Amino acid sequence: MLNWFDLIILIFLLIALINGYRKGLVMMLVGLATVILAAIFGGKLAVRILPELQKLFDISPQLANVLSYVAAFLAIAIVLGIVGFVVQKIFESVNLNFVNRILGSVVSMGTTMLILSILLNLVLMLDSEERIIKPEVKEKSFFYERVQVVVPAIVPYLDKRVWEDYVPEKYRKQVESYNSESVEPGVGQPIDSAFQRKYFEIDSI
Repeated sequence: MLNWFDLIILIFLLIALINGYRKGLVMMLVGLATVILAAIFGGKLAVRILPELQKLFDISPQLANVLSYVAAFLAIAIVLGIVGFVVQKIFESVNLNFVNRILGSVVSMGTTMLILSILLNLVLMLDSEERIIKPEVKEKSFFYERVQVVVPAIVPYLDKRVWEDYVPEKYRKQVESYNSESVEPGVGQPIDSAFQRKYFEIDSI
């Protein structure tokens, strides 16, 4: 029988399934590309837009800066949206719309699983006393281990800069030390609160 943890995960996965099927793979990728490209090129485009805004409107420099970034994001989103719409119509014209929708669901659910795994592992790092997610909930849950292991599974493949910039140094050293002592380096064990208390100094991170 599903417990409260399973129900929460199931609800999020169902939402992701429906949303991915409705949007399709093409539009899911468009949404992802919009965020990535806006982060990379938004600032450069905003610098070009800012002088034009200041010519057109008598507004404060702070507001002009904000509006220039908003305009840059919207410009990128509109361009990619048009490209995505055209590509999606091509998929429909060659009878690949169903495949597009199915792949959209798969990508959406995979992304959701990754996000949920990140959130769950953050909770586990903070909840060393297992007050939020009780041991019996973990033991009886269908989804707990399946969601929890996603992030530890991809940690060995993290970009070195990301690993060094975003993982606390003390925790990083403890992980590296534990991995170096493992019989099979890189093969992890599910990191739950009991595992963390055994191998890591949680309270000092």
